[in-house]
Amino acid sequence: MLPMPDKHTGDHDYLAASRPAVEVHGRAVTATRSAAARYKQAQRAADSRRAVAALRLAVSADPGFGLAAADLGAITGTQGNDPGRRPLAWERHHIEVVCIAASGDAVRAVDLLREHLASVGCDPLAFRIIAWLRQPMKDDFEDLARQLPGCHATRWQGSP
Repeated sequence: MLPMPDKHTGDHDYLAASRPAVEVHGRAVTATRSAAARYKQAQRAADSRRAVAALRLAVSADPGFGLAAADLGAITGTQGNDPGRRPLAWERHHIEVVCIAASGDAVRAVDLLREHLASVGCDPLAFRIIAWLRQPMKDDFEDLARQLPGCHATRWQGSP
């Protein structure tokens, strides 16, 4: 005998609703799913203008999304809000990397990015933000860039 459908659940997919919000590489993020969807757009953005627009939408959808707020702050030079909730370990590392880059310490940011990428493998926004913010200098950033997966291959054009 088949179970009777519950007239109160409608077409809502409870399994899908229970899945965590994720970014483009499938890592969980401390955000709503709608904010995570906007963050994915920022990760795929072809330029900083589009990334900023997507990050603003992500923060608007979830003001406590610290990852998006930190990226937006680094790109625009504004102070981010306190996320209000504890970020995941990979998010904390990402936030530290982009905040150090935004403070102007490019050498330290590149070193932290190298460590961060060694643990997560791929983080297009952290890479692009640092590539975009750092001034051309003699460092090992170009060597790091050549070792990265294809999603890092394109950089934003222009300067901050």
